[in-house]
Amino acid sequence: MRVTISGSALAVEDGGRGTPVLLLHGFPMSSAIFAPIRPFVERSGRLITMDLRGFGASDAPQGLYGMDDLAEDVIRVADHLGLERFVLGGHSLGGYVAFRVAARHRHRLSGLVLIDTRAAADTPEGVERRRATIATIKGGGRSTFLDSFLPMLVGPVTRDRKPEVMEQLRAIAAGIPDHVLTGCLEGMMTRPDSRGLLAGLDLPTLVIVGAQDPVIPPDEARALALALPRGELLEVPDAGHTPTAEPPRIVGEAIARFLAEQL
Repeated sequence: MRVTISGSALAVEDGGRGTPVLLLHGFPMSSAIFAPIRPFVERSGRLITMDLRGFGASDAPQGLYGMDDLAEDVIRVADHLGLERFVLGGHSLGGYVAFRVAARHRHRLSGLVLIDTRAAADTPEGVERRRATIATIKGGGRSTFLDSFLPMLVGPVTRDRKPEVMEQLRAIAAGIPDHVLTGCLEGMMTRPDSRGLLAGLDLPTLVIVGAQDPVIPPDEARALALALPRGELLEVPDAGHTPTAEPPRIVGEAIARFLAEQL
């Protein structure tokens, strides 16, 4: 389905019954990264996925893609679907958005699923890297950026044994317009630090990380789970930064179990 918010249409997929969980994808991806886990999650819950504005089949307006703006899109989609309370999950960029939803609309959430993401803002070095990436893309170096960035989205086992996953991710990224890449990079670069929220997020929370993730090291995910009052950690073997597309059964069954046992 397509949900129109502030003049932009967002692509949303809704399936299954039970506790609703709304999952947000990472950068520069789309909700297609959740397709492999859908059969497992829908066994015990209602899985809703959306393409964030600018990504996948959603409209791609010009401008800054700020985390607070994307968070408001999420709430309006939830309103459209009649979700008073729901579990919110976010992968990487989606996790940054999920933290902004938690900061602004904590009362709407019944749980969290945080996949290969972090609560901290960018370090000064990270800000400079993003600025350099924006300059590269605006200078016509989109392919250079994607060629260097996309291999970091999966682990070495996936690259060696499942090359089709890398090709799928490359195909998704190929459809993202340049102005969305740069607008979202700027939005991530300027996002607030969410670590101050963690102690007050007394919600069942499943923290998932790929054991081979070079972007969010497992030690960082462990620290995140420990900082959350009701945090639970799942470290996925043989997976990198996109575990929902690498060993999807492990991740999908873990989310289904979390919905059934914790909520």
